[in-house]
Amino acid sequence: MKKITFKSSLALLFLVLINLNFSIAQARPNGTSCPAGHTISKTFSSGAKWDLCWQVRDAEGVVLSDVHYKAVGKPRRRILGEAGLSQIQTDYDDGSASEFLVTGAGLGGSHLQTLTSDMCDGQIHKDAGRNVVCESYGSAGYIYRYKNNTRRQGSKLDIYSVSAAGAREFIVRWRFLENGTIEPAVGLTGQFTKTTTNDSAGWKVTTQNKIATSFVDHYFWRLDFDIESINDNDVIEQIKSVPSSSRLTKTKQTQTVSSELAASFVPAEKKFWRIRDNSVRNSANKFISYEMVMLNYAEQNKGNTSSPWLKNDVYFTNYKACERFAVKNSTNNCGANVSEFVNAENINAKDIVVWYRLAHHTLPRDEDFSPAAPQWSSFILLPRDWTSTTRL
Repeated sequence: MKKITFKSSLALLFLVLINLNFSIAQARPNGTSCPAGHTISKTFSSGAKWDLCWQVRDAEGVVLSDVHYKAVGKPRRRILGEAGLSQIQTDYDDGSASEFLVTGAGLGGSHLQTLTSDMCDGQIHKDAGRNVVCESYGSAGYIYRYKNNTRRQGSKLDIYSVSAAGAREFIVRWRFLENGTIEPAVGLTGQFTKTTTNDSAGWKVTTQNKIATSFVDHYFWRLDFDIESINDNDVIEQIKSVPSSSRLTKTKQTQTVSSELAASFVPAEKKFWRIRDNSVRNSANKFISYEMVMLNYAEQNKGNTSSPWLKNDVYFTNYKACERFAVKNSTNNCGANVSEFVNAENINAKDIVVWYRLAHHTLPRDEDFSPAAPQWSSFILLPRDWTSTTRL
């Protein structure tokens, strides 16, 4: 038997500590306390409530975690373990090199803009001594209405930050409605200063006497769903309403997604997905869930053929700590992009991450050099059977 010396024991201990530290670093940061000053909580007059934690990262900018909603008279329940932008890819119409803003310059650090009181109609939150997050409230319009004697106006909580990428700026906004709806959004503003000599790949800007290059932004959202208290028991269901040959009727089809999946919306089939808990039900004995609602589908763009991660609108994967960025991800024991994350692993009643891609094409106008009004790209996370009634 080989003799173990003090030196070899010390080396072995060192390796164990390295592996332990690596495991801790890669471990899921679930259940950790939120840093002081980084919590946001809002209780509406009805008694409905949102609460969450936020943090700033150099790459992704502001990331939310432990997002909870309490419906009126119902328990406080978690929806998202973590959520944020995992990449912004810009492709130019004249074939110029693509830009990857999250893993390039990043949305945090010096690119995260300092907010002043005239930029935020509400409360400003600090990170590392700077004002970087705005929290505001306002009317959200009707929650429901039926004739004049059954109606309810609702309110909203908005949380946003601003990141600069050259002359362009991105307003990253999370809207939380009193009825449990979440609307993540990106507003593109600033100035579009890239020019081209190809008139078919842009728009002539009068005051500049130049052709401003048109482009597509692909926004990849990373949504780590952890519905209720258990991380690894969520289920994905795909729902379609397929029209008959006469298109006079539609047939609903519901399918549990059992393996990691890359998929796209099909407007003709009204296809969508919902993420449900595998155990918790509402008072009508239905599984609580959230569904994903695509907005502005006409803007969706499949992108260039050399970018396989642009072929689909949505990806469902098992949680892995190293799968952080949708594109330009570190390949240390991990795929380089979200298309490589999908490798047939079982995701039924697992810890599921949703990667959601939105595209927006910009053909600059004269007004965009003034600077531009925000061009919003958003989608909706809609509660489905979260409660058994719509009343607030």
